[in-house]
Amino acid sequence: MSGFVTDLSNRFESISRVSEVLRFPWDLSFSYKDVQTSLGNIVAKDIFSTVVSPPYTRSLRDGYAVQSEDISGASSSSPVYLKLVGEIPMGQLPFRPLHAGEAMIIHTGGILPEGADSVVMLEYTAESGPWVEVRKAAQQGEHVIFKGEELRTGEKVLSCGDLVSFKNLGILATMGQISVPCLELRIGILSTGDEIVDISSPNLPPGCIRDVNSWALWGLLSVQGFHVSRLGIIKDKKGDLEKAIHEALNSFDVLLVSGGSSVSVRDYCSEILETLPDPGLIVRGVRMSPGKPVLIAGSLQERKLVMGLPGHPLSCMVAAKVLLLPLLNRLIGTQIQQSSFLLETTTDIIGSTGIEKFYPAILTNSSVAPLSAKSGYVGILKESSGLIRLDESVETVRRGEKVEFIPW
Repeated sequence: MSGFVTDLSNRFESISRVSEVLRFPWDLSFSYKDVQTSLGNIVAKDIFSTVVSPPYTRSLRDGYAVQSEDISGASSSSPVYLKLVGEIPMGQLPFRPLHAGEAMIIHTGGILPEGADSVVMLEYTAESGPWVEVRKAAQQGEHVIFKGEELRTGEKVLSCGDLVSFKNLGILATMGQISVPCLELRIGILSTGDEIVDISSPNLPPGCIRDVNSWALWGLLSVQGFHVSRLGIIKDKKGDLEKAIHEALNSFDVLLVSGGSSVSVRDYCSEILETLPDPGLIVRGVRMSPGKPVLIAGSLQERKLVMGLPGHPLSCMVAAKVLLLPLLNRLIGTQIQQSSFLLETTTDIIGSTGIEKFYPAILTNSSVAPLSAKSGYVGILKESSGLIRLDESVETVRRGEKVEFIPW
């Protein structure tokens, strides 16, 4: 453990190094799920459109299908009169093309007849016998959505790594896609420590705390679409921890070990990870705070990734957000990048050159305010909107200056 504190890696270098050594992305298993049960899952491979949408040129308003040239210059003081030649029934093709000087009644969603290029809204018209009085001009394409305007055959509609959500279920329904290829990456979480007890414990023994990290990690990863299992609590005995890690790696692709990464004679995680098949332990500590005592290991041949996360809840979740999630995205081959944006800070922030700093923060209007927190805090996650990030090169940020903000 002698090099743990002094031989720390930059976070970005660590992500790149692990990705390169373990040759991300991996060819992962997946299964097809019914579109109804695919909600909340990660798409395992790119999905391309098999249809054009809309399938016909349609009206976006109730009114009259017209040729825009016929009503050029029309106004309330100088209306244009068009011959009414019929109505387009909903769900049916128009009975004939539209000719110059004519209009057809059309409803929202109705199919535009050949020859028409726009729709004039009902409120700018009046019927008079066989004629339609038009009191407003329309531009070509006004109140119309053209065939294939939104979606073309062969166009990519979902990418590998996308989360199936309400935002894209409509696209799948439009395509008539009844099954979705969903990722089956298996992630396990082990909690370690003699002081850790299950949340079901009615009374805390002296010096003990309930298992927080496995639940927080489970929640963070689950809402990202990953399949996560909590594997229980392992006491600080090297033999027990070694057995638990190897057993877990038989069943899971990714293993997270909460605790066991700080400098202590009772923390054996680092020693165990060094014995994994090549490359074994890759990263021993990262230049970030909180979250410095992170361990990252893996086996290339067996396609396994292991990360030892800090025991303190805030440190654990910061490392999971800014280190674990980017690694998982690279592992599955998604192009999704972690979102962040610049905001003014409401107060001075004292950083530390040479180490990347993260502060839990809350949004206040168009600014962001750091929250006072220690690495062992639990409730701070509930209070914060995300994290302020200060680069290794930044020592102090003054009130009103802009900082990078990473939402949870």
